[in-house]
Amino acid sequence: MISFLHAKVALFTPPAGWEIAQLKNPSPFVKIGFLGKGTGEFRPSINLATEDDVDVSLKEYVKTVKELQMAENSSQVRDLGPFPMQCGQGRLLEITNSSPWGDIKVLQVLFVQEKKAYVLTAAVLKEDFLHFQKEILKSFRSLTLADDLFSQIADTQKRSTFLDFFSKLGQSEKKDSDWENLQKQASQFADLGPYWVFLLLQEGHAKIYSSGSSSPESSK
Repeated sequence: MISFLHAKVALFTPPAGWEIAQLKNPSPFVKIGFLGKGTGEFRPSINLATEDDVDVSLKEYVKTVKELQMAENSSQVRDLGPFPMQCGQGRLLEITNSSPWGDIKVLQVLFVQEKKAYVLTAAVLKEDFLHFQKEILKSFRSLTLADDLFSQIADTQKRSTFLDFFSKLGQSEKKDSDWENLQKQASQFADLGPYWVFLLLQEGHAKIYSSGSSSPESSK
């Protein structure tokens, strides 16, 4: 498992009220996905994917992605131009394809830095697109590359106190108690977004149960 506690990590804030997706066959590139509520069976979604060893410019990467989309999915792809985000300027694509639920509108923003690509993809029924467009674009703009997970805690005293708590996780035999305490502590950081909290709990869970003890059935 790659630790994000002291390594650069991509973070974004999904639209309010969207829940973490339970991916049945997740791609190794996809880090997290969220689902909203649509007007029908098809639920709007947004996910973050990354790709390593990208030895081309953003312009060339976008060109490759467009070609793959058109070849594999017979999709209509439009390059909507530069798109500013917290991490820097990316490129926004609009993709339209068909599905059993009707036409799907996909927005995708791509960003390349230090030979790594970051891709946020949102999919929604074409008929629902205008309803979700504003919050999807807001979510795209929130993409940032943090130096590490804990650096996002702006209050230095709060960060120091929590780091002390976190460093002691897994040292006692009461691992389930540690896990419950971590979840309670994590609630104070809700303002950092559900993805940040998800990563924190993921790291903490690994730290607590790294000795091989049984873990709880659910993280909720």
